[in-house]
Amino acid sequence: MTTVTNCGRPGALRALDGYSGSPTPVALFTWGFDYIWQVADMSPWQLALGTRDDWHRAHLALLERHHPDLLFYSGSGGSMPPSLVADERESWLIEENGQRYRMDKTSLALANAETGAKGCDPVGPMQTRADIDRMIPVFTSWGEAYLGGLQRLITEVGDRALVLPHHSPAYICACYAFGFERAMELMIEDPDLFLYACDRFQAGDRLRMQEWKAAGAEACFIADGWASCDIISPAMIERFALPYQRSITEAAHGFGLRIILWNEGDILPILPEEVAIPVDAFAFEQPRKGAALTVEAVRAVFGPRRCLFGNLDSEALLGRNDAVEIDRAVSAQITASGPAAPFILSTGSPLPSFTAPEAVDAMIAAARNQETIPWRK
Repeated sequence: MTTVTNCGRPGALRALDGYSGSPTPVALFTWGFDYIWQVADMSPWQLALGTRDDWHRAHLALLERHHPDLLFYSGSGGSMPPSLVADERESWLIEENGQRYRMDKTSLALANAETGAKGCDPVGPMQTRADIDRMIPVFTSWGEAYLGGLQRLITEVGDRALVLPHHSPAYICACYAFGFERAMELMIEDPDLFLYACDRFQAGDRLRMQEWKAAGAEACFIADGWASCDIISPAMIERFALPYQRSITEAAHGFGLRIILWNEGDILPILPEEVAIPVDAFAFEQPRKGAALTVEAVRAVFGPRRCLFGNLDSEALLGRNDAVEIDRAVSAQITASGPAAPFILSTGSPLPSFTAPEAVDAMIAAARNQETIPWRK
């Protein structure tokens, strides 16, 4: 049995600071209530609209079940518990604080029961800068509930795991605010208006980082979902996305936070530009749409001193739930990263809601069993 010398918060920080160690730290890439509801023994709607205590209990349940070294913080919930109004064949009807919501049982999409509006919908029609000023409020705080939940989790978890709050660069925030189609059009037809919206979001980044630091965070995860060459050209990424990746990195470092940047899609053509951004770790999606996005390919560009996150396939590989196959994939990724290179095992995208917990157990067990790695023998 390998002696555990590199686990928990200390091992995670060591990897982010550019040092390799054994065993390889593991990050559970989770997003929102997806998957966490399973290990918390709750219905998905109960956690999606859950209270602060529900969320805190869910985060701790994830830690107790899987013992990851890095734990994503997904918010803190409200003060009043939701109630189930109707359990229908295809959806749940839920009430929370006098508002009714409907959650689809297959996709787990949550929407306003009356309007059908979802939390990720565009904020509304924005044709002018005045529209943007009115519909994109200036960031003033994460709020007491969110920050209190973050501080509470960090304090209780201690050295068992590094807690990661997460956000997105201003480019992504603007894309969501406009909606995908409108954002793509604006980058061609009215780039100045699009950049004005980006700047509106960027203006709050320093305060976001300052509050995270004050709550006890030591690192953060920044997710850039659409800076991908299968969506826009490398030239457009350079103009619209990379400046906000750089600025949010500067904001994080300005308050002493380590930063992990995650990119989706085909990023192979822009890897040299990504290397130039001084993030502490780089994370990337599993191969999709024919892009040969492997640990080897990214390591070849980033070199042996920058921490990389693995990109195990959270959908296909973990969905098959074959412990032997998972062990081989984990071994292959750690080997590909290199014997002296800092590496954190993770999935390339968040854990899908219906992932079998046993598959996640197998992934972490494989990382702990370093004897399977050829250069560890």
